[in-house]
Amino acid sequence: MLMKSRWLRLLAVLLALTVFAVSCGNDDDDGPGVTAGTPAPAAEEPEDEAPAEEAPAEEAPAEEAPAEAPAEEPEDEPVVTIQESEEVDEEEMGGVPTGSTGYISGEILTTDCSDGRPTGGTLTIGMFGEIVGWDPTLIQGGASLGGTQMIAIYGALFYEDFATGQLIPGLAESITTEDNEVFTLTLREGINFNDGTPLDVDAFIWNVEHHQNPDIGSQSRAQADLIASWEKIDDYTVVLTATSRNAVFPQIFASRMAWMMSPTTYQAGQDPDSGLNADVNIGAVNAGAGPFILDSWVQDDQAVVVRNPNYFREGCPYLDSVVFKPIIEPPQRYNAFNAGDLDIGYDRNPQNLQDAIASGVNTTSRIDNHGGYWMLNNQKEPFNVRACRVAAAHAIDYETVNEVVYDGLNNMVRSLMRPGSPWTDPEAVLPGYDVAAAEAALDECEAELGGPLEFETYCTTSPENVLLAETLISMWEAVGISASANCVEVGEMVGAVFGGEAVANPWAIPVGDPDYMYDVYFGDSTEDGVCGPNLSSRNWAKACYPEFDASLKVGREGVTFEERYEGYSRFQREFVHQVPVLVLNKPEIGYYWSDEVSGVFQTDAGIILLEFTAKG
Repeated sequence: MLMKSRWLRLLAVLLALTVFAVSCGNDDDDGPGVTAGTPAPAAEEPEDEAPAEEAPAEEAPAEEAPAEAPAEEPEDEPVVTIQESEEVDEEEMGGVPTGSTGYISGEILTTDCSDGRPTGGTLTIGMFGEIVGWDPTLIQGGASLGGTQMIAIYGALFYEDFATGQLIPGLAESITTEDNEVFTLTLREGINFNDGTPLDVDAFIWNVEHHQNPDIGSQSRAQADLIASWEKIDDYTVVLTATSRNAVFPQIFASRMAWMMSPTTYQAGQDPDSGLNADVNIGAVNAGAGPFILDSWVQDDQAVVVRNPNYFREGCPYLDSVVFKPIIEPPQRYNAFNAGDLDIGYDRNPQNLQDAIASGVNTTSRIDNHGGYWMLNNQKEPFNVRACRVAAAHAIDYETVNEVVYDGLNNMVRSLMRPGSPWTDPEAVLPGYDVAAAEAALDECEAELGGPLEFETYCTTSPENVLLAETLISMWEAVGISASANCVEVGEMVGAVFGGEAVANPWAIPVGDPDYMYDVYFGDSTEDGVCGPNLSSRNWAKACYPEFDASLKVGREGVTFEERYEGYSRFQREFVHQVPVLVLNKPEIGYYWSDEVSGVFQTDAGIILLEFTAKG
């Protein structure tokens, strides 16, 4: 407590004197490398993982006992079959949601929307930020970066169940495999895009090729490139061969490869030189086959989608229209909800979510693996030097950050995976607050740099993010690290990250299955710090280390839990050694909604399936 009080006083003085060189607003003009992982603990059943409604876990994941083991895996590779139920007993599954329920069984997605709940009306939802456009190649996939809007207008081949992680059919009927390398995907018959053309195998193949085309610059190219080849069987059946054995291959069709776009609409406005269609990005009216159609979009103000009368699922959607409003400031978003201007709010702010729960507001939330972090560019000075990254990590008093920035409500656990996750290696502990370790690493860092550790970090103009940047800077300065902050609008910062210009910046990735980290940390590397030509397009930290690649490959290709855990244990240990980014917290992420709203169903990625949402 004495140490925290000292930090609080220091911060107060520093803030009062405006020591920080923070530019808030636009300017005018995440020992040796480890080669073997920890033996796998017994895998948890999904329901044993920390439910969203429970209080945040204590910061001691290494001391937690592993969960009970599941049934033994068969000796042969399993036959994986994901397909729609032929018949669903609505009494058993609870029918279509009729109350303000944060989670409904995934079986609901195989029924229609004819339970007698109100139809019509307009729902207004406040989002974390603005969507960058309506072309699926530009979207990252999560709820905070456009996933809810994408599913609204494009639908999805599959959905990933929030509680179980299982895939549930959407625009596709099934995906099956006998060896986790060759997969048979079957689409639903009779579904058309809004331009009247069929969503068939030809359209599916066009979408895959579109994402794989390097000239398009798709944010989902890494997922599309997992498809090595395909064979059309008939108009609605295609056999896909993966680049390697991959236990989680089907999941790409519930995330970045879920959204099918009409080839006809896209090609009609395609630029002959660039191959891009700018009109789709600003007005994808006829490009989708989802429950809603884009009606209008005023960037940074609101987007309106209206009911698709030809949507394949009978009775869906309930709503006539949905208004998406980007509200970056958490207090402003929560105040708008409390004032009745929003029906649903998406939030990552722990104060808002905890206040909503305490006030009896309808909420649903979750805590992800990995979580929020300060990204470091591992290819640029000073953070191309490992010791510099280690020094910055040990200089942070994480509990004081929690008190100063988050009122003590965030989860500052020092592990890459969240508490309760079966993937957590209890021996892979992230660097904690240690002034002596920070100073020793700083000496090594500056000796290698040939000068002081100095850098500028990006941050956003959100008051919370500015305060976080200022807090970190004060802690770095306390051990002799000189840093300044350039706080800009989110879009400008994202552009700097994607362009490789940023040295340091705030970021967050919601990780469920750890295979997600393959896309974020695969570097095609032959030696530490050297990125290869097949670097993942989403490895924005340019964290290129051979052990990262090898361990993530083991995790991806493993069939049993034990095989996959071996890979991800190795990865976590190397991550702790390399410190490629500064993992800060694992925020609670979720939604709150009014009593008029029912059927709030979110996928594993936190995306709301608005076709099942009603108001009234």
